[in-house]
Amino acid sequence: MRNRMKRTSTTAAAALMSAALLLAGCGGGDSKRESSLAGFNETGLPIVEKPIKLAIAGTYDERTGTNWNELETIKAINEGTNVEIQWSLSPGTDWTTKRNLIIASGDLPDVLLELSSSQVVTGGADGMFIPLEDLIEKYAPNLTNFLNKYPEVRQAITAPDGHIYSLPMANMSEYKHADGNTLWINKEWLKKIGMDMPKTTDELKKALEAFKEQDMDGDGNPNNEIPMTGVFGDGQYGLGNLFGSFNTLDETFIVQDDKVVFVRSTEEYKNAVKYMHSLYKSGLIDPDTMTQNSTQMFAKISSGQKASVGAFFAWSADQITNAEYRWDYGSPMIPLKGPDGHQITPRNNLQMTPGMFVITKVNKYPEATMRWVDRAYDPEMSMQLREGPNRLKKLDDGTYDIIPNPDNYTAGEWKVKETPYNNFVYGFSQEMREKQRLPKAEPGELDPDFDEWYEALIPYMKPWVFPNIMFTDAQYKSIERYQTDIKTYTSKMEAQWIAKGGIDEEWDNYLNTLNKMGLKDYIQVYQDGYDTNKANLAK
Repeated sequence: MRNRMKRTSTTAAAALMSAALLLAGCGGGDSKRESSLAGFNETGLPIVEKPIKLAIAGTYDERTGTNWNELETIKAINEGTNVEIQWSLSPGTDWTTKRNLIIASGDLPDVLLELSSSQVVTGGADGMFIPLEDLIEKYAPNLTNFLNKYPEVRQAITAPDGHIYSLPMANMSEYKHADGNTLWINKEWLKKIGMDMPKTTDELKKALEAFKEQDMDGDGNPNNEIPMTGVFGDGQYGLGNLFGSFNTLDETFIVQDDKVVFVRSTEEYKNAVKYMHSLYKSGLIDPDTMTQNSTQMFAKISSGQKASVGAFFAWSADQITNAEYRWDYGSPMIPLKGPDGHQITPRNNLQMTPGMFVITKVNKYPEATMRWVDRAYDPEMSMQLREGPNRLKKLDDGTYDIIPNPDNYTAGEWKVKETPYNNFVYGFSQEMREKQRLPKAEPGELDPDFDEWYEALIPYMKPWVFPNIMFTDAQYKSIERYQTDIKTYTSKMEAQWIAKGGIDEEWDNYLNTLNKMGLKDYIQVYQDGYDTNKANLAK
């Protein structure tokens, strides 16, 4: 054990040194750079008379790549500004570790992208990130207009000390209230077994049993089909959709009548897990669900000549399944009615990353940086950043036609071809959404990318999701004290109960263990944060 700890320590030290060396070339610590004030223009172009360089570190979508300065969107933002961006971009799987190393090393770039809210508040309190509210007011008219239109975004990026330390990526389209974790089922398989779209948890189980017992793909082997698969613990591809049938949500905390509730200590949660175990025990949930990642799930549902999976959890079916049978999964299921008649789905917070863009203390050009990034909040530029300029054709009436993907691109690849997409700032409004001439769903089919799906879910939506707020630095430290151990323990027990059962027998001991781990204090931190936020909104 001692040798293993020594190797781990050495590896961590090496990784920290490597990150520091990597960032030294793009960091903002060049003391020879002139202040931007000398050649800074408050309006118009260029933003600065003499060219300047800004170092920005963040993450990227692998479908887009790292050469952001060649993307149509970034070219347009840069054009005429005299601002040159040096990007240091890491794969999404590495970014959490990389950004932690950057912050720990203190060798900062001028701008960091995609931070957690706790990192924003802590870094702001420590002076690592500069307050932005005055810069926004003076030099960011596009962002100011967006924040005035959507005060909930301003609320989400305002720290409890009253300062704004970060700029958001925000998609305020109403359809984003719909849950991204939806359940898709093979409608062709349903026809083959003579069943309609399941409407209850019992009907889903019967359909999955038929998928398991019959030769659904017609290859002569009735045992090689997978009734249902997913990715355990994943918010988009996990089993969370099923929680609504038992009158709860797959969230850490929900809010009911202004009271914060820890979901994994409730009877509703216990009943949901018992149902999932009944599916697993019957061989209806793919055992790989408990260990696979989303890439492995995608391969499983798309690699065969014929569909081999009956049902799965995802936002979209057509973008991740094989083109030969992607339309076999016609539309996602409306929330299933549970044994006690419950049939709910969350009314989610709208899509937002409050900590998308922070200006660090080493940035010598904060005014120019703010003017540069505000160009991304121009409504039409935000439209392009969100939807992809290659997909949009502006018509004479001011609306936009959607250019479909060419055959050599998937829909997802085509959308992110010329934009950083959700790895950079934008402010996308419902008004911009309504300017798009979006394709309509086929009769009898629904798709989460269409407003019809959101409208179909409205009767089942519960506004229980914990709001998007920032806590104080002290509260974040308290959250850190509890959340890792509690989440690790509850996730471990949930996986065990789904696979092996035993939740009834172990429930009391489980609750006692949570209380010893500080659950009541953990809940109280969230209750205090919620109460403070509500009081501030009332002012």
